[in-house]
Amino acid sequence: MNKFIKTFILLLFAFLTFGSSTSWGKQIQLPVIPNAKFDVTKYGASTSSADNAEAIQKTIDACSDAGGGSVVIPAGTYMCGPLMMKSHVNLYVSKGAMLKMLPYGNGNGIEPNTFPNNGTPNKYPHFIGGNNVHDIMVSGEGIIDGQGAEWWKIIRDKSIPDIKRGCIIRWENCKRMEVKDITLQNSPNVHITIGKGSTDATITHVTIKAPNDSPNTDGIDTWAQNINISYCNISTGDDNVAMDRESSNITIKHCKFGFGHGCSIGSFTTNVNNVLVDSCDFKNTTSGIRMKSNRGRGGNEQNITYSNITMDGVKFPIFISSYYPKPPKEASDADQSCSVDEKTPGWKDITIRNVKATNCTNNLFIWGLPELHVSNILLENVKIESAKGITINYADNVNIKNSQFSVADKYIIQIFKSIVNGLN
Repeated sequence: MNKFIKTFILLLFAFLTFGSSTSWGKQIQLPVIPNAKFDVTKYGASTSSADNAEAIQKTIDACSDAGGGSVVIPAGTYMCGPLMMKSHVNLYVSKGAMLKMLPYGNGNGIEPNTFPNNGTPNKYPHFIGGNNVHDIMVSGEGIIDGQGAEWWKIIRDKSIPDIKRGCIIRWENCKRMEVKDITLQNSPNVHITIGKGSTDATITHVTIKAPNDSPNTDGIDTWAQNINISYCNISTGDDNVAMDRESSNITIKHCKFGFGHGCSIGSFTTNVNNVLVDSCDFKNTTSGIRMKSNRGRGGNEQNITYSNITMDGVKFPIFISSYYPKPPKEASDADQSCSVDEKTPGWKDITIRNVKATNCTNNLFIWGLPELHVSNILLENVKIESAKGITINYADNVNIKNSQFSVADKYIIQIFKSIVNGLN
């Protein structure tokens, strides 16, 4: 059968069966992966090899050329350099298997069996990359380990200021993607990035973990539209999830977040809209509900809902700021307005409902810009227990209903040039 006819039939079959889920009323298409299996050991991969990249890439290529299927990593530990995904391929890491990135070494892959550069000194490719492909998947009950410790040491020591570290998974301009059931750990940089120009991604039942002091090890970053994230368990050294520029129609449900910087929007926030975060739990996270931007990084942030959220031991349970990375120490008329343009962050139409947060350091924090206030925020059935009090600056139409903000030390509530209704 002609390869293109076969692909069309597979796509039609997926659409007519169970190949989609819903995010903000939008059907998210799942990848179409045929049932064929391709064992990497049949193409030369082995647990004794110092680098299995060539063998595993050969398997991926053969799988795609044959119309697609699952590239199977059997039990055992496999060292590997960078890989590139091809259409209709599922990289399946079996239970008891570990796919391990080659170590950093002493730079640029010059030392044998270290991670190679990207053609430019100190610029490294992503471990599992993908560009302009479709119907791709990483799954299985095994582990993918980024061996990030040496990379993090360089960042902390600032020994190579311009080093560009790769992600474990980063896909650009791709369609119909899925990451499922896998454990990802210790990435040099972000663990999963759904990059620019992409659409229709599903990430479910994924565990992501890295030490809480590991730099820039975000769990999941999105720069794209139509994404479902569910039943994930994420503890990292940076944002648990970060929704960045052009992220729209994003649904995040039933996730557990440990240490990390929260389920965040930003700091690049242009055209981030139609976001739902629901039924998630935060434990000892730096931030919980976090929206962060700055002049020149934003514009058109709207239709955002966080609901049915529990938090314990979170430093900033609700944090909305147009001053990234840090707001001024005090709000005053000395904070001069700037002209508003298409990149001015203007958070609006935000709903935060059914939130219970205990043992927190800070309380509700909202800080817009003098030239463009945060606007139209509903806080309903929100209960926060904290040591410090509320800050609301440059915000309009903040409506508080059936909510309690308990402050241990009676810290003075700061409200500056804001319209707040329902705060007792």
